[in-house]
Amino acid sequence: MPRRISCVSKSACVLCGLAGIMASQNVEQNPVALLGNDAQQRQIWAGEWLHSEDPSKVAWGAWLVRLDRQTALIPLLLDKVNRYRVVEDWDLAASRDRHDAMLQVLDALIELKAAVPPEDALKLYREFSTQSVILLVRSTEDARAELLTILDQARTNWTWLAAGNALLKTVPHGFCARLLAKFTTHLTVRVEDPGRGSGSGGGGSECGFSAGAGKSNWPHVGLYRLTQFPERIPWLAATFLVAGPTPVFYLRSESGNYDNPSDLRGACDDGNRDVYRAQYLAKLLNTNLEAYPEERIEWHDAAGYIRSLRAAINRQIQAFQTAAASLQALNHLTSEEASSFDPLLEVVIMDNRQDRSIPLPTLTALPERVKIGPDFREPVL
Repeated sequence: MPRRISCVSKSACVLCGLAGIMASQNVEQNPVALLGNDAQQRQIWAGEWLHSEDPSKVAWGAWLVRLDRQTALIPLLLDKVNRYRVVEDWDLAASRDRHDAMLQVLDALIELKAAVPPEDALKLYREFSTQSVILLVRSTEDARAELLTILDQARTNWTWLAAGNALLKTVPHGFCARLLAKFTTHLTVRVEDPGRGSGSGGGGSECGFSAGAGKSNWPHVGLYRLTQFPERIPWLAATFLVAGPTPVFYLRSESGNYDNPSDLRGACDDGNRDVYRAQYLAKLLNTNLEAYPEERIEWHDAAGYIRSLRAAINRQIQAFQTAAASLQALNHLTSEEASSFDPLLEVVIMDNRQDRSIPLPTLTALPERVKIGPDFREPVL
């Protein structure tokens, strides 16, 4: 659990930072006077700071806009986003303050539920992946092209899933082709003695926010993380973002630092992209294309095993081809797209026989994209 920061220390940090800003602006140096001024005067100060090129002043201006819910100043925030230039290495000292000021701007826009032009939201993805996706999903304009770009570039499953859920609502051209092109069927074949059976299960985990040091004389900022598991960090309230077979939420935390979570994959990247692809296809089709089907083969002899294994593989190939044909019939795929996809199938065979003195024979003459191995690979990103 992140270390909690007392209200007293938070207030002290905020007031000290505001005092420094006001001194440079020739306004009263008493922070209490700022917080006690009328809304009109506070709006004037926020507007002045947002017109500044000083990242610290911009951050305080955006913070005040969010704190006072000054929706009249949203155009100034949007202008900051529009003029922001993503750099190759924003973590350098010269660029870090600009980056951190933009975190405050995006926090204000998200909290005020402001609409950001899709092209501006997309350009921020490299530096602010979660904020970019939240703004695209909430866009009041047509953001399908930008969301398809996110679908192509997303590294974490929650980012990919948020874009996919939004696209599932309208199914733009290219969406289903992307689903099938990277979909892998992971077939488990259990070879059993007659009358026996077996099963399996699994689970997941979630990660939180950085507990790094704060930024001196800067206001606290809300940092964001997407998640499919809203209950996993119980001290943070999850906000619903987008519906789908697996809904996506976001978490907001004022942890005291500016360590914005990235879109890099790691141990906490729960979920399975092939399962999500299968969920989308099941939603669109009458047929159910499973990502992790299981088949049981009763062992009697080698010839019967080979026949049963080949039949199990052919059933998965047929299911994929049926899905492609159905998507074409629904005008979600062109005829060229539907005919160009060869099913990618991985097969793991589990020999659960009590007597294994007769080894399982090897199946030969497999289609090129059908692989039999000891383990499944990670889903294609």
